[in-house]
Amino acid sequence: MKSFLTGMGVLMCCAGYVACTSEQAPKPGTSVSCESTVVTSARIYAIIQQNCTNRSCHPGGSSPLVADFSTLAKLKTYIHANGSNWRLRVTGPTADMPQFTGYPPLSPATRDSIACWVDKGMPD
Repeated sequence: MKSFLTGMGVLMCCAGYVACTSEQAPKPGTSVSCESTVVTSARIYAIIQQNCTNRSCHPGGSSPLVADFSTLAKLKTYIHANGSNWRLRVTGPTADMPQFTGYPPLSPATRDSIACWVDKGMPD
Protein backbone atom coordinates (compact mmCIF):
# COMPACT_ATOMS: atom_id res chain seq x y z
CA MET A 1 0.00 0.00 0.00
CA LYS A 2 2.84 2.38 0.89
CA SER A 3 4.49 1.91 -2.54
CA PHE A 4 1.13 2.54 -4.22
CA LEU A 5 0.70 5.83 -2.34
CA THR A 6 4.29 6.84 -3.03
CA GLY A 7 3.74 6.08 -6.71
CA MET A 8 0.54 8.15 -6.67
CA GLY A 9 2.43 11.05 -5.09
CA VAL A 10 5.04 10.94 -7.85
CA LEU A 11 2.30 10.70 -10.46
CA MET A 12 0.44 13.69 -8.98
CA CYS A 13 3.66 15.69 -8.81
CA CYS A 14 4.51 14.93 -12.43
CA ALA A 15 0.94 15.58 -13.57
CA GLY A 16 1.09 19.00 -11.96
CA TYR A 17 4.39 19.74 -13.68
CA VAL A 18 3.13 18.66 -17.11
CA ALA A 19 -0.21 20.44 -16.73
CA CYS A 20 1.33 23.89 -16.40
CA THR A 21 3.92 25.21 -18.81
CA SER A 22 5.45 28.64 -18.97
CA GLU A 23 3.10 29.55 -21.80
CA GLN A 24 -0.09 28.88 -19.85
CA ALA A 25 -1.89 31.24 -17.58
CA PRO A 26 -2.12 30.51 -13.89
CA LYS A 27 -5.06 28.57 -12.55
CA PRO A 28 -8.20 30.68 -12.12
CA GLY A 29 -8.28 32.23 -8.70
CA THR A 30 -4.51 32.28 -8.29
CA SER A 31 -2.60 35.52 -8.33
CA VAL A 32 0.58 35.47 -10.37
CA SER A 33 2.48 38.54 -11.41
CA CYS A 34 2.83 39.27 -15.11
CA GLU A 35 6.51 39.76 -14.35
CA SER A 36 6.93 36.04 -13.70
CA THR A 37 4.56 34.82 -16.45
CA VAL A 38 6.07 33.96 -19.83
CA VAL A 39 3.63 34.06 -22.73
CA THR A 40 4.87 34.01 -26.31
CA SER A 41 3.41 35.62 -29.42
CA ALA A 42 3.04 32.17 -30.96
CA ARG A 43 0.84 30.99 -28.07
CA ILE A 44 -1.28 34.14 -28.05
CA TYR A 45 -1.69 34.13 -31.81
CA ALA A 46 -2.83 30.48 -31.67
CA ILE A 47 -5.51 31.56 -29.17
CA ILE A 48 -6.56 34.43 -31.46
CA GLN A 49 -6.71 32.13 -34.47
CA GLN A 50 -8.82 29.59 -32.60
CA ASN A 51 -11.23 32.11 -31.10
CA CYS A 52 -11.23 35.07 -33.51
CA THR A 53 -10.03 34.32 -37.04
CA ASN A 54 -11.16 30.72 -37.50
CA ARG A 55 -14.74 31.62 -36.62
CA SER A 56 -15.02 34.02 -39.56
CA CYS A 57 -15.10 37.03 -37.27
CA HIS A 58 -11.71 38.66 -37.89
CA PRO A 59 -10.10 36.62 -40.71
CA GLY A 60 -8.97 39.55 -42.86
CA GLY A 61 -9.54 39.83 -46.57
CA SER A 62 -13.29 39.99 -46.92
CA SER A 63 -13.76 40.21 -43.17
CA PRO A 64 -17.11 41.71 -42.29
CA LEU A 65 -15.53 43.39 -39.28
CA VAL A 66 -12.94 46.15 -39.10
CA ALA A 67 -10.39 44.24 -37.04
CA ASP A 68 -8.14 42.09 -39.24
CA PHE A 69 -6.25 39.45 -37.24
CA SER A 70 -5.14 37.41 -40.27
CA THR A 71 -1.46 37.79 -39.31
CA LEU A 72 0.41 38.38 -36.08
CA ALA A 73 1.67 41.71 -37.45
CA LYS A 74 -1.89 42.88 -38.19
CA LEU A 75 -3.01 41.79 -34.72
CA LYS A 76 -0.20 43.77 -33.09
CA THR A 77 -0.95 46.81 -35.26
CA TYR A 78 -4.62 46.67 -34.28
CA ILE A 79 -3.78 46.42 -30.57
CA HIS A 80 -1.32 49.34 -30.81
CA ALA A 81 -3.94 51.50 -32.53
CA ASN A 82 -6.92 50.37 -30.43
CA GLY A 83 -5.46 49.47 -27.04
CA SER A 84 -8.28 50.80 -24.87
CA ASN A 85 -10.94 49.11 -26.98
CA TRP A 86 -8.89 45.87 -26.97
CA ARG A 87 -8.70 45.94 -23.17
CA LEU A 88 -12.42 46.65 -22.87
CA ARG A 89 -13.56 43.99 -25.33
CA VAL A 90 -10.92 41.24 -24.99
CA THR A 91 -8.99 41.32 -21.72
CA GLY A 92 -10.98 43.47 -19.30
CA PRO A 93 -13.22 42.21 -16.50
CA THR A 94 -16.34 42.80 -18.62
CA ALA A 95 -14.82 41.55 -21.90
CA ASP A 96 -17.42 40.26 -24.34
CA MET A 97 -15.33 38.53 -27.00
CA PRO A 98 -16.08 36.29 -28.73
CA GLN A 99 -19.59 37.62 -29.03
CA PHE A 100 -21.48 35.12 -31.09
CA THR A 101 -23.92 32.70 -29.51
CA GLY A 102 -22.57 29.20 -29.33
CA TYR A 103 -18.97 30.21 -28.74
CA PRO A 104 -17.74 30.13 -25.17
CA PRO A 105 -16.22 33.32 -23.78
CA LEU A 106 -12.50 33.46 -23.21
CA SER A 107 -11.66 32.12 -19.80
CA PRO A 108 -10.31 34.56 -17.21
CA ALA A 109 -6.95 32.74 -17.36
CA THR A 110 -6.81 33.18 -21.15
CA ARG A 111 -7.74 36.85 -20.87
CA ASP A 112 -5.04 37.28 -18.21
CA SER A 113 -2.44 35.62 -20.46
CA ILE A 114 -3.33 37.91 -23.35
CA ALA A 115 -3.27 40.97 -21.07
CA CYS A 116 0.18 40.00 -19.73
CA TRP A 117 1.47 39.60 -23.28
CA VAL A 118 0.15 43.04 -24.27
CA ASP A 119 1.43 44.64 -21.04
CA LYS A 120 4.91 43.26 -21.79
CA GLY A 121 4.90 44.88 -25.24
CA MET A 122 3.76 41.79 -27.19
CA PRO A 123 7.18 40.11 -27.27
CA ASP A 124 7.91 37.32 -29.68
